[in-house]
Amino acid sequence: MKKLLIAVLALGLAGCANPYNYREEQKPEASLSTSRDASDVQQCILAAWQQTPLMTAVIQQKTGKYYSVLASADNVDVYSQNGKTVIKFYSLRGSLDVMNGKEKRISGIKSCL
Repeated sequence: MKKLLIAVLALGLAGCANPYNYREEQKPEASLSTSRDASDVQQCILAAWQQTPLMTAVIQQKTGKYYSVLASADNVDVYSQNGKTVIKFYSLRGSLDVMNGKEKRISGIKSCL
């Protein structure tokens, strides 16, 4: 029983890991900026994405200068640069986006500017 619990826990945590290094491997789908604080923008985007579920878990992460919101197909980085807050949205949805996920994610981001 203990081994089964450990295996389930390991698989659950593996599902939260981002499987690719999106910052180096792809161009952003959208780049925006605002005068709001990076941490506040991250919290706002997290809430907006959680209110519009697209069949994936949405989590927040702080790594170095990046305040990120991560989902299995979509990621957003929020960080301060030259006195403003920069927001970069990345997506793996491609042309088969049957749920209109890119538009919904970008709309959530824009609501936080």
